[in-house]
Amino acid sequence: MVLLIVDTQKGIVDERLYAFETFVSNIKELIWTAREQGIEVVYVQHDDGPGTGFSIGDDEFEVYSEFAPLSTERRFVKTVCSAFKKESGLLEYLTERAKKM
Repeated sequence: MVLLIVDTQKGIVDERLYAFETFVSNIKELIWTAREQGIEVVYVQHDDGPGTGFSIGDDEFEVYSEFAPLSTERRFVKTVCSAFKKESGLLEYLTERAKKM
């Protein structure tokens, strides 16, 4: 089992979201519970490309601070809407992980 945390980057996680405080609380609870239960937490971040302000190296690209991944947790980067396109490596990682279980 894996908990996927998708598109929770600084550039989109803010008070503009409906029920922002509830959203943050729920995601934090999911992450905490997964970690406590030994469930792997995997992050997927969206990269809009250089010069957009929402790309690798930009502050807005980073995961929202209250959801920050541990140094041991995996991150995958996507440049299209689906995290499961070949480019991110996520599908291959999950497939290989499932084979080992």
